[in-house]
Amino acid sequence: MRLEITNMDHMGNGIGKKDNKIVFVPKTITGDICEVDIFKNNKRYDIGRVKKILEKSNLRNDVKCKYYDICGGCNISNLNYENQLLFKVNKVKNVFKKYLDSEIEPRVIGSKKQYNYRNKITYHYDQKFGLVSIDNKVIDIDDCLLVSEKVNQLYHAIKNEDLKNVKLIAVRECDNGLILNILGKMDVNKLCDKCISIYMNGKCVFFKEDGYIYIENIKYIVSPESFFQVNTSNISNLYDEIVRYGEFTKNDSVIDLYSGVGSISLYIAKYVKSVLGIEIILDAVKDAQVNAKINNIDNAKFICGDVAKLVDENTLGDILIVDPPRTGLDKHTIEVINDKKINKVIYVSCDVMTLVRDIKLLNNYNLKNISVIDMFPQTHHVETVCLLETK
Repeated sequence: MRLEITNMDHMGNGIGKKDNKIVFVPKTITGDICEVDIFKNNKRYDIGRVKKILEKSNLRNDVKCKYYDICGGCNISNLNYENQLLFKVNKVKNVFKKYLDSEIEPRVIGSKKQYNYRNKITYHYDQKFGLVSIDNKVIDIDDCLLVSEKVNQLYHAIKNEDLKNVKLIAVRECDNGLILNILGKMDVNKLCDKCISIYMNGKCVFFKEDGYIYIENIKYIVSPESFFQVNTSNISNLYDEIVRYGEFTKNDSVIDLYSGVGSISLYIAKYVKSVLGIEIILDAVKDAQVNAKINNIDNAKFICGDVAKLVDENTLGDILIVDPPRTGLDKHTIEVINDKKINKVIYVSCDVMTLVRDIKLLNNYNLKNISVIDMFPQTHHVETVCLLETK
């Protein structure tokens, strides 16, 4: 059927209407006129697949990746980069308006790199070895434009191995080399010269040296399972926003919840009196402690445990930084933050829907400022930093 795309949803899918029913069409943008096949019917909406672009939107960009139409990764590469940023800003503004009735004008910071920026990628195996398609199937690829040539070369080397007992393989690129993390079993002997360490089902099977990543002049050791922002080139911009909103002084005691390998804690340590990081993943806490030591930072401490269980006794500070997983803050943590009324809360979020949910529940605070930092070019994902202050 012929369909005009009149808008885009928060996931980057085009939206059209047929017979007063909404139709979502991945890989289309506002202004496209398409021939569309419906492959999924729902009571309130349909999901279509582009058969042919009949008339191109004037917003449409020539896509560099030959797998764009089938891959489930990049979904807004059909917009030029300026319009990608505009899409993300409007997404955040619309969500804040709809759920908080709040008119905002975010500060916008683009990415230094728009391709080859990811320091981590996960490949899947199911008869084929590659990335996951929009139909949730594994597709074979030659390379991915979001990672470096070094990672793509390792991918080809892995493809030559027997992978029938492998489920997935994650590759993390550090400044000093590549770390391989395998779920399943395979012979890795031919891969050792291409990696600095290899892990299989959580156990180290080859080790040359720890992987590290420099952000500005701080060196971070990063274990395979530890969280680290994937866009290495733009991390300093993200953390500089935290510093800007914090307006830190040498009298400030800062609490950093979900502190990971200590990346935020150690970045801001020079500006404050002390930082306490709380993180549930033991390897990440060990990394954070090592990172503090190798960078000669003695005013940052880290404890391991569930934030929800430790937050009651460990939120005695002047400023609170939270960088939770995509699921956002748990209800108990929100209750404690409300009760403690810490002067400033800096909320770093990778999911605007859980962000607005949490801000609504943090009813003892007012939203003062928000920034959109593009950590995920070519995708609909958006990173934000919000400043909340007590009422």
